[in-house]
Amino acid sequence: MRLTNAEPTATPSGGAPIREPAGAPAPRDQAPSARPSHWRPDIEGLRALAVGAVIAAHIGFFHSEGGFIGVDVFFVISGFLITSLLLREIDRTGRVSIAGFYARRAVRLLPAATVVLAATLAAAWAWLPRTRLPDIATDAAAAALNVLNIRLAREDTDYLNADATPSPLQHFWSLAVEEQFYLAWPLLLLAIALAARRIWGGRFARAGHLRRRRTAAIAVVLAAIGIASFWCSVTRSGPDPTWSYFGIHTRAWELAAGAGVALAAGRLRRLPARAAAPLSWAGLGLIAASLAVIDERTTFPGAAAALPVAGTALVIAAGCAPHRFGATALLGIAPAQYIGKLSYGLYLWHWPLLMIGPAALGIDHPRLRDRLMLMAAAFLLSVATFHLVEHPIRTRRALVRVPSRALAMGGGLITAALAMSILASLQPMPAATQEEAAEVTGNDATVWELLDDSSDVDTVPANLTPSLEDAELDTPASYDDGCQVGRDDSEVNEDCWYGDPDGERTVVLFGDSHAAQWFPALNQNAEAAGWRLLVMTKSNCSVPQVATYDPYLKREYTECAVWKDGVYELLDEVRPDAVVAAAYDRKEILADDPQRAWVEGWAESVERLGETGADVYYLADTPDAGFNVPECLASNPRDASECVGDLDEAVVDPARREATVEAVTAAGATAVDPIPWICDTDGGACPVIVGDLLVYRDANHLSARFVAELAPQLAAAIPLDPEAQ
Repeated sequence: MRLTNAEPTATPSGGAPIREPAGAPAPRDQAPSARPSHWRPDIEGLRALAVGAVIAAHIGFFHSEGGFIGVDVFFVISGFLITSLLLREIDRTGRVSIAGFYARRAVRLLPAATVVLAATLAAAWAWLPRTRLPDIATDAAAAALNVLNIRLAREDTDYLNADATPSPLQHFWSLAVEEQFYLAWPLLLLAIALAARRIWGGRFARAGHLRRRRTAAIAVVLAAIGIASFWCSVTRSGPDPTWSYFGIHTRAWELAAGAGVALAAGRLRRLPARAAAPLSWAGLGLIAASLAVIDERTTFPGAAAALPVAGTALVIAAGCAPHRFGATALLGIAPAQYIGKLSYGLYLWHWPLLMIGPAALGIDHPRLRDRLMLMAAAFLLSVATFHLVEHPIRTRRALVRVPSRALAMGGGLITAALAMSILASLQPMPAATQEEAAEVTGNDATVWELLDDSSDVDTVPANLTPSLEDAELDTPASYDDGCQVGRDDSEVNEDCWYGDPDGERTVVLFGDSHAAQWFPALNQNAEAAGWRLLVMTKSNCSVPQVATYDPYLKREYTECAVWKDGVYELLDEVRPDAVVAAAYDRKEILADDPQRAWVEGWAESVERLGETGADVYYLADTPDAGFNVPECLASNPRDASECVGDLDEAVVDPARREATVEAVTAAGATAVDPIPWICDTDGGACPVIVGDLLVYRDANHLSARFVAELAPQLAAAIPLDPEAQ
């Protein structure tokens, strides 16, 4: 992320200049550049404000939920500074040195980023569960290649990662967005500059004619980029929130806004002081307003991002004209200037410390004071990074004067980061013991027989199935077949047939991922009984007829209601013999009385399913571990009992659960409680290892391998009579 100011004829980082390769001499009709090149204390203060807002939001400081808009402030600043530099070069030489541009980027950004990547990988290896290291190593490689935003978007659209702990490198996504923008923007400016010279730069062109036409051409291209990107932001942020948040297609307009101010800087210099000062305060007010009105529930970036973007653009635009009594009076104070100078390092260091620091200090539930202490450490690290890494490298003559050397250094740093990522990903999982546990076969040993003694398991067995490394991949086969419908999809997949394809009777598995987790056992039973199995499951979509809020879409989950209507229509045609309905109980219900709405919604859904002619089974929810079980076991391989959950805490809202059982039974369903199959009800504990089986694949989903061994219990509770053919 661009976090630095610009000095006259200097790199965007504010350091010493990098000598550009000799370009063509400036045309004779070219006037001295009016592009801004002086030091801008208001921009340095904006940087301090932006990084402070981001950190405040991440540490959970009071009323700072909207602090993530600090990234948008950085985008506008970056667009202004980088475009100002490029335009000055075009005014001076008539072209853009692509090698010089990327050399400056490499010298300014890569050294500190590489140090943070290396330190984060080492800290993750030392203090985080080893199960997380491969993913963090992949994130480091993606960060080094400036594609982390794409990786995060792809991963977060996958429901399997709903309970994943955020990556300590997640904040590198914004750097990736910027570098993707600057992969194309200098090339576009170069193409426009060369075309303009060819078309309008003849020997007899009037003074200033070429530059005016060139500026107009750049403005047209910039407007097209900005309008198209803003349209994507407004129209796609609601239906596709993850890709819209991380994607360049919905963020380019923010960088373009800063570039637009840079393009208009010559005219903005003529603003009267009596207009510039209030304009700067108005811009600062818009930024403050965005911090107050935007929060995690805001569809973002969407149209809401226009508030901080417009505010930042106004402050920068006003600062192009000389004036007194503007927002610089506040932004220019010494502490803000110093924080602004360190803002790049602060941004890089703060998030890894928040993600790894508590584990390193042995703090299970960090409080605000703990996070403030970690941010003090981030400040000290950013000071050290600035004085020992950033400043010495960007002022080193051997790199400053010859872009090829800077590019070689950049390539070396990227290669080093990739090598460290590969090395981290190859680290083996520490083995607690070579002893193997009793294999759960379903014949000689069953889950039922081993369950009572499983809470006392001390070590992770060598033959654990699935292994801790592969736990998150141990999902039902219906996921691979595309039968777990995604959040943003409301279409019913009518091709999800399993069981006995020649069966004459049909059982339906209906609900969200907590219904889908029962697929391995129900499919076994359907095949054995000669029944067909139709899988109707959708991510986070609850069975009860009630409106819910989706934390990833950040709005009411309307796709769920549409999808369920389609499922009911299909079941009216199929006329199933039985429906097994299940759902995760931990949902945010949009109702004045959420408890009552949930219970009544279940009863209403059971009645609607009964209209299809099916016998309805309500399969109550499974215990919620509340923490990532494979990660816990990886951290405690020799004391697995640390990960055993308390039954009373694992049941989500017991009172509502009991009320739901009564309501669905009254509505005609058969209620089935799976807790005795999973937990030691006499001992009040929920083991996480039974024999050689891993019970949970994450914090609340059972592993597919474990569920497969519960087929006998499920068959007894939900009989599929083979004689009924």
